[in-house]
Order: sequence, then structure tokens, then C-alpha cells
Amino acid sequence: MGLNEILLIAAALLPAIALCIYIFRKDRVEKEPIGLLLVLLGCGVIVTIPAAFLEGIITGIIDAFFSPFIVSMTEDGSAVFNSILSHRIYNFLTAFVGVALVEEGLKWGALILVTRKNREFNSVFDGLIYAIFVSLGFAAFENVLYVIQNGWMVAIMRAILSVPGHMFFAVMMGYYYSLWHITDKAAELERTLQSEGILKFSGITFNSKNHIVMSILMPILAHGLYDYCCFVGSGLATLALYAFVIIMYIFCFARIKKMSAIDARDHDFALAMVIKQYPFLAEQFGERFCNQ
Repeated sequence: MGLNEILLIAAALLPAIALCIYIFRKDRVEKEPIGLLLVLLGCGVIVTIPAAFLEGIITGIIDAFFSPFIVSMTEDGSAVFNSILSHRIYNFLTAFVGVALVEEGLKWGALILVTRKNREFNSVFDGLIYAIFVSLGFAAFENVLYVIQNGWMVAIMRAILSVPGHMFFAVMMGYYYSLWHITDKAAELERTLQSEGILKFSGITFNSKNHIVMSILMPILAHGLYDYCCFVGSGLATLALYAFVIIMYIFCFARIKKMSAIDARDHDFALAMVIKQYPFLAEQFGERFCNQ
């Protein structure tokens, strides 16, 4: 391996490393164990293998289904469709199902498997940092493969677009994952207070089902839109892609900043949610939780 290849690999890894350091520093209440974060990065790398396998199968099925709509092939291997509509539908299915569903689904599965019952998952910000580390592990390995094959221009473009893009999708995943975790904690506390006779209401107010769905749905939609704009490749689609990336930069870094600022122990945050639902509990548990 020559010097140029070594530098390319370093350039491919640098964006993910920088973002990992950034998000780690934003973890305000309690720093997560380095070992756990390395496991999450490793899981992100590992799921690239089944992702490539599944993407090949699904895109192969999509290609076979749309083969009657292809009238010719260009010299670079691109298909020419019999109508703009069929081409748009093909790109849509490939982006949202063939790529986004597979990649985000596998990252989500790895996230749940490693952290759902992990005792270190004990604050509001944790879900965010866990999702981002899985996603950046995936992005880093994928980036190395692309950059080694395509060189410095691709390294620069992917450092600006693709690697941060994976983190943006993870911010959406991690945000709703944290809400899922905290809502479950609030429901658990509500059941405890009912069993102790403190709450007379016998039902459960807090339901995390919507957060569970959103934790996987939102990253799929964001990832699918990103890839769809890339696949269409027109001037308008390129402008839409750049606008989308700019919006995502603003939104996601603002979300990270806000989540870091309100970070608290999951029990305290859940208690604040319960007190908000049952204000009379404030006197018993302390008014300091009411403003969280």
C-alpha cells in the first residue's frame, strides 16, 4: 500500500472521527464508556456486510420488475426508460427500499440489540450518541471503500455530504430512541406509583409506540430523500440535495445542542414527565422537576 492510499484512508476516516469526538464532548451528564462506544462503531462496520448483500438482492428484484420499461442501455451502463414516470418510480423504490430501508433498518437493529437493555443507557442524551456512533461506524467503513476506489474528489465530496448525512439520519433515530426510552421509564414509574396507591388512576398514560415507529421511520425517509436526489441527478434534484443537506446541518446540530443542554438522568426526566401529567405530585417529589 502506497502513501497515496494511506492518505486516502486517513481522509476517509477523518470526518467520522471528527464527528465522533464532537458528539462525545456534547455528552454532558455522564460520559459513555469508551468500550461501549467502540462496540457500537464496530457494529456499524459489521452491518455494512449484510447491508450490501440485502441491497444487492432487493435492487436485483427492482431491476427485474422494471426491465420491461427499459428501452436501452447507455455506454456507462445506465438504463434508459420508456417514460420519465417509470424512471422516477424506479429511483424512488431503489432509494427508499433498496438502500434507505436496508441500511437504516440494520443500523436500528444493531442499536437496539446493544443498548436497549444496557445499564449505561441512563440519561436523555445517551440514545442520541449511541445511534450516531453506530451510524458513523457504518459511514466510516463505507467511506473508505468509496474513497479508495474513486480518489480525492470523492473523499472531499463525501466528507461534506455523505458522512455527515449518516450522522443526520442517526440524530433523527437517536432523538426518538431517547424519547422511547424516557417514555417507557415514565410508564414504569406511573405503574409503580399506582401499585403503591399514590396514583388512583389504573391506566397507563405514557405510550412509546409512536416513538418506536418514528425512530426507524424518520431516518428511512431522510435517507431515502437524500439518495433519491442523488439518483435522479438532474440540476433541480442536485439543488434540492444541497438545500436538504444545508437544512439538515442546521436542524441536526441544533437538535444535538438542545439535547445536550437538557440532558438529565432518565429517572429524573421520567419523573418530570409524570409530575407534568399529575401536578399534585410536585409537592411530594419536589418542584425542581417541574421545569425540566
